[in-house]
Amino acid sequence: MARDTLSIQMMTWVLVVLATVACELAALPETRLRAASVIELSVISTLAVVLNLLVKRSNTKKPAPPRLWMLLVGSAMFWPLLLEPVFRSTLGEGNPLEMQMIHGLRSVGLLSAGLAAWPLCRRLAAVISLFLALFASAMGDQSMLPYLVVAYALLGGVWLVLENLSRSSATKAMRADTVEESVAIRWPVWELVLFGVLAIATGSLAVVGPKRVMLVLGEWMPTSGGTGDTDPFARYGIGDGPEEVAGDNARAAGMVETDKMIEDNRNALIDAVNDMYGPPHKPRKDQDKMIAAGVAQIIENHGKLPDNRRPSREFDTSRTGRKTDKIPESQAARGVLEVVGRTPLHIRLVAFETYDNTTRTWMEGRKPGNRLFESQPDNWFNIGHFRDANWYAQPDTHRLKVANLKDNLVPTPSHVTRFRINKIDQPEHYDWQYEGVLVLKDRKTTPPGVVVTTDCRTLNPANLPENCFSNLHSFNSTASIFGEVPVELKEEITRKATEWAGAEAHGWPQIQAVMSKLRSEYQLDPTAKPPADHPAPVIWFLKESRRGPDYLFATSAALILRTLGYPARVSLGYYASPEAFDVATGHTPVKASDLHLWPEVSLRDGQWMVIEPTPGYGTLPPLQTWGEWAAEKWNALVAWVLRNGMVITVVVFILAVLIWKRKPVADQLLTLLWRLRPAASWDQQILRTA
Repeated sequence: MARDTLSIQMMTWVLVVLATVACELAALPETRLRAASVIELSVISTLAVVLNLLVKRSNTKKPAPPRLWMLLVGSAMFWPLLLEPVFRSTLGEGNPLEMQMIHGLRSVGLLSAGLAAWPLCRRLAAVISLFLALFASAMGDQSMLPYLVVAYALLGGVWLVLENLSRSSATKAMRADTVEESVAIRWPVWELVLFGVLAIATGSLAVVGPKRVMLVLGEWMPTSGGTGDTDPFARYGIGDGPEEVAGDNARAAGMVETDKMIEDNRNALIDAVNDMYGPPHKPRKDQDKMIAAGVAQIIENHGKLPDNRRPSREFDTSRTGRKTDKIPESQAARGVLEVVGRTPLHIRLVAFETYDNTTRTWMEGRKPGNRLFESQPDNWFNIGHFRDANWYAQPDTHRLKVANLKDNLVPTPSHVTRFRINKIDQPEHYDWQYEGVLVLKDRKTTPPGVVVTTDCRTLNPANLPENCFSNLHSFNSTASIFGEVPVELKEEITRKATEWAGAEAHGWPQIQAVMSKLRSEYQLDPTAKPPADHPAPVIWFLKESRRGPDYLFATSAALILRTLGYPARVSLGYYASPEAFDVATGHTPVKASDLHLWPEVSLRDGQWMVIEPTPGYGTLPPLQTWGEWAAEKWNALVAWVLRNGMVITVVVFILAVLIWKRKPVADQLLTLLWRLRPAASWDQQILRTA
């Protein structure tokens, strides 16, 4: 074997060994090798030396070693993943997933160095060593690392020189022994197959959505935190590790999960509502007794309410409005939630059932009966008391991280079917505060840093059958509650309902007609306030001002729909807007200033469907299957072709003529170009002409 070949092989060994040492040093801040790493490195190094001894001189004339040897080298990438369970069970030591992958790459580099007699293998080993050196310099801050990196850089330059000399010698020998061969032209079958697979994968990623793919793949990735499998050997900080929520005043910045329950008393919800909408008008003196009687009636019908809930869970529709058009900066900047998933999203806090026009107040709903949660693996709980229905589209997945809630709410989207909080596996930890509002039982607040993973149904209201909506007469024994309209409002509300939707078919067409009227003919104005002495803020909004805050839109829609025979209620909660999506983090932050009121209509399966009469707000669109997406795009294409039929016909005719007369047309164009751009000299002009 030539001396220069032996030199380049030896230098390849040195580069890989230097990079391996630097990588091991950077991965261990305590500068102590693990027994598992020593065993694994010893086995791989021994095998690489054995391969080097088995190399025959006659075989090195080819650019690559036998395929069986290359298969052995490639499989070394997966050896650390297979050996990791053995080391963890026997030695009690393990490596995080990213280090297992680095060790696999290191193994491929060492085995390639053992086969460095072949140019392909030594170049592969050099590239891998470069990656390992870069990884080490980026990962570690040990005092020895700079010296190793500098030594690697110097020896890397020597390797490049030797490789260049080796390639020059091989090229000269090849030219001396060159013989003419006829090479058969083949079809690029494998290249086309690979391109097709990549094209399909890229298209699938675009259709499914990068965020959804990342969420699914993230569940497969064991880390020191997050929603997937928890890895006790993962380095903290990978996948939002536990150090982010350490201490008594934990405030994690990312999407993390923790079983640390932090008691944190905050202001009542009424403070946030007053900041958002302004405090209620003071009631008139002749209403004091009526208000007291109303509260007594609530206690009689619903049972005694907790003191911390009764005053903060009513909503007055006659308010003074904000003092300014702008929420204070301290309020606007305070985040309460972060959402990963599609938006817009409505997250309920309070459900209101009864509207009392005497006090101009929505009364909070009753607590539902016992609802059992069906336990599933991995801390999942199914909500099993809803009946199956066939009018829903594909389900969707969200992750909602608690940042600074004022309540014990477990934030979930509407139509939720199952939910999960990491390490909470007992159903008695959860309870229903209202229908569709989930809370942590026997707790004042939900700890910061808790992440709720949910699956929810999606639907297209336009595709809902007429019989999917509940009927007040067959709803249940409490139908009168969800159909009540105050007597003093009923005449005007009935007139509006008949005028807006009386001619429409029962079901979504009627509901859509009411929503369209409010969204198109009324204006959202958070600063608008009904007069303090007006007997009915809803009538003032519908007939006089035609502008107002969102709670007047919600109240008007709910009362009109009740008049039309639909069980309806109003909910207060947070609105995750698509406009708030943060591209840098992939999250949608929800702030205290995102409080919102909206109406809901009951469906026959027990779910409450969110509807949006307020301009500027929307509901979560249905999640489409590939077939539905393709059909929608095809229908849009057909509609575009029909709209532009004349233009398309003319363009197609011109293209057909150009293809048919392509040679004369090309000749005329080239002749014109020849005339307009003559060459600099006569000989160049002759060459161009020829």
